[in-house]
Amino acid sequence: MNSKGIGIALGVLAVLVIATILAYRQPASTTAAALTNPWPRLDKARVDHVTLRRPSAPANQQTLEFEKQNGAWRMTSPGVGPTEARALEDLVDRFAEMNVVSVAGRSASSYETFEVDDAHATRVTLKAGSAVLVDVFVGTNIDSGTAVRAPGKVEIFRVDQAINGMVTRAPRDWRDRNVTRVARDDVRSVEWVNRGVTYKFTRSGDTWTPAAGTAVDRLDTAKVSSLVDAVTNLHASDFAEPAASTGINDASPRVTLETSSDAGAQRIVVRLGNNSGDQEALARREGSDVVFVISRSQADAISPTLSALQAPLPVDGGADASADASAPAAPPSGGFQMPMMGGPGGPGGPGGGSPQIPPELMEQIRRQMQQQAGAPH
Repeated sequence: MNSKGIGIALGVLAVLVIATILAYRQPASTTAAALTNPWPRLDKARVDHVTLRRPSAPANQQTLEFEKQNGAWRMTSPGVGPTEARALEDLVDRFAEMNVVSVAGRSASSYETFEVDDAHATRVTLKAGSAVLVDVFVGTNIDSGTAVRAPGKVEIFRVDQAINGMVTRAPRDWRDRNVTRVARDDVRSVEWVNRGVTYKFTRSGDTWTPAAGTAVDRLDTAKVSSLVDAVTNLHASDFAEPAASTGINDASPRVTLETSSDAGAQRIVVRLGNNSGDQEALARREGSDVVFVISRSQADAISPTLSALQAPLPVDGGADASADASAPAAPPSGGFQMPMMGGPGGPGGPGGGSPQIPPELMEQIRRQMQQQAGAPH
């Protein structure tokens, strides 16, 4: 082939290469749209109000609102109270670091597929005062990111942050559910009060000593320690509904912790209220309006029965063991209930005669009745 033919062949090859590049190259406008955030850069230090609107959530959970007050975040709707540590900070961080990495769709016909339509998307609005900083519709997860749509934009963007699971959490999961959170070594005394009966113990190293006026037969200090451990770390499962009848008042069973630490002395009082379902109860910490839903075992730690402080009765042929086992468990709002005995020969027992009660148990009952009546020992 002569030089002229080679030149023509090279020219044709060059044209084919250029045509191929033009055919497969993504339009410049698409690349720009995929890599440019359709919202201004977020200064997270300015954010002091967050709203989540979730049309597909239950009616009482469709709008969640949070406000930053004196440097701390609080939920203001549907419930009112402090948020879990860093819950809102983590949310704001995600939006401050969120960047568009691709365009997932280019028409409204794809909105439902990516759950960024009005019926499914969570609309997240971050404000500084009345100024809107970020406003986006959050949809389903895509790969390791999330589908989002910005008001006024047709495109569906894929961002590099997984935020769907965060913004769809239940209201209780945003809130601080710690009723108490105290270091055990900081506790100096514990006091249980129910129906005029008071049991108070002071800490003596690793054990507990009854305070003046507290007398418990067969006191088991290990059980006192276990109860103290429970009341220093009360964690709620949920919160009472705003219109709930709490049953919490000045006469409610209560536990009081006196603590001392580098931060100073503190007095923590938790009161027990009505049952909530079969296995839970309501409780409130003094000085707060937040009413928590706690487990039955936690309720029993706030208002324990007398037997919860005692070592078991000695077994001497079965009569005492049978009597001790027959003592009824107290309800969550119970307290120091007097055991009803029905041993052999007693009501419901063989022979149907009078109840046989061991002398030491009679003495225990006598002491308890004196305390409940306010009589001196």
